[in-house]
Amino acid sequence: MMQKLISAAVSVLLLANLAGCSTDLGTGLIREYEENKEGIHQELSELWEGLLEEVNDWSESLATHSITKDQDLIGNRKRGTDNYVGAYEASYTQFDGEEYIFGGTSLKRKDGGDLYATYSLTIQSGEATLYWMEGDNKIVIAEASDEGVYEFTIHAGKNFIVLEGETFTGTLNLKISQNNSKGD
Repeated sequence: MMQKLISAAVSVLLLANLAGCSTDLGTGLIREYEENKEGIHQELSELWEGLLEEVNDWSESLATHSITKDQDLIGNRKRGTDNYVGAYEASYTQFDGEEYIFGGTSLKRKDGGDLYATYSLTIQSGEATLYWMEGDNKIVIAEASDEGVYEFTIHAGKNFIVLEGETFTGTLNLKISQNNSKGD
């Protein structure tokens, strides 16, 4: 019986000691946080920005594989500063399919999201649609012989300029540039 009483007393003392340590540890952590709050917030902010940049770079690397490869395009593409801007010229004969000419899937484009497309689409036969894909939405730029300028803003996610054809014979001239007239 005496052994059980001693054992219980030692257990109570150990638990009381541990409770005191954890209270001191908690108080110390709170004091440390209060004294270094600005530095901790700054480091967390830098960590978050770095993480977003890494995710954006990873997402952009996937976009390189999403646009149609140069050798698989009907025409000739000259890229600008990235996959979102540049010039494209093509003559199509009985073309069936889609060409993802410019675009990507980044979270935030480094050079800004305001772009414009200067285009000339000539349909001699068949059907063709030039459109901007924003996410899962297809926004038609031209689906008949036409030329003009289409202004758009890209957002996080899928953003592509696409030509879709069904037995399409004709031409497409396309230039995607910054909306600030830098002339990419």
